[in-house]
Amino acid sequence: MSEKQATLRYFAGFVPAMAIFLGGSLGLAWLDKNVGLPDLVMIALAIVPIVALLSMFWLHWRFLQEIDEYLRQIQINALLCGAAVALAIATGWGYLEKYSDLAALPVFWLNPVFWVAYGIAAAVFTRWAGRR
Repeated sequence: MSEKQATLRYFAGFVPAMAIFLGGSLGLAWLDKNVGLPDLVMIALAIVPIVALLSMFWLHWRFLQEIDEYLRQIQINALLCGAAVALAIATGWGYLEKYSDLAALPVFWLNPVFWVAYGIAAAVFTRWAGRR
């Protein structure tokens, strides 16, 4: 499979999964604030964005299997940077929460932090490698 085909296949799955994740997350927040459904119903509905999130990681894993070693290395480096940023924020904020009066950071913010950091790192590494 060519790089272009792999990329198109990745985005064909990733974009709908991200839309489901965001829609499910916003929908849950709205339902929680305005409707007040029972906890079991909210837990069941929370499975929708969780499955979408897991599918995004599976789609990325499949994408890594379909590209050449050079591009795979760029992607893996970017994934590691995204994970490092998310873990550094989680750990650093955890220390600040524990040893100061700083408010708790909602853990679900680590997911968008990871994807944004990954995206920036992937763009930087791709540019450094001379690919656009």
